[in-house]
Amino acid sequence: MDIFFFGVFNCKADAKGRVMLPVSLRNQIAPVLNNGFVVKRSYYEDCLELYPMNEWNTVMRELNELSRYEEENIDFIRKYTASLRQVEIDANGRLLIPKDVITAVGITKNVVLAPIGKRIEIWDKDLYDARISASKEEKVSLARKVRNTGKPNNELS
Repeated sequence: MDIFFFGVFNCKADAKGRVMLPVSLRNQIAPVLNNGFVVKRSYYEDCLELYPMNEWNTVMRELNELSRYEEENIDFIRKYTASLRQVEIDANGRLLIPKDVITAVGITKNVVLAPIGKRIEIWDKDLYDARISASKEEKVSLARKVRNTGKPNNELS
């Protein structure tokens, strides 16, 4: 079953690295809650990535197809999975993130949970706001580049 998460959620992390998930997000993850989750530091960004276990297993199957005889492949997998931890959501709806993992990306108190498809990025709010800020021209240029549409400015949505 494919589940794609949506919405952006502002939350708080407590001193122990627990993040209370909003009810609407808890409802979205309910179908995969019993299978568990993993969290890891993003390879490209200063944020964490939360994967349902089923989705993480798909990622690992893809990585496992890389030749183990190529040093670069092993090095990539090692770096990509370096901070990987299994995490849980407790009965109160709190995501329990190990303290060393959450502080490694600069998350202190204000947190943004930003789903991207089948995973959820976990950001420090200030870093997230800075990352998504862009002028209209930058947004149009990026949309054109990614979508390769060539549509006039007013046709992008």
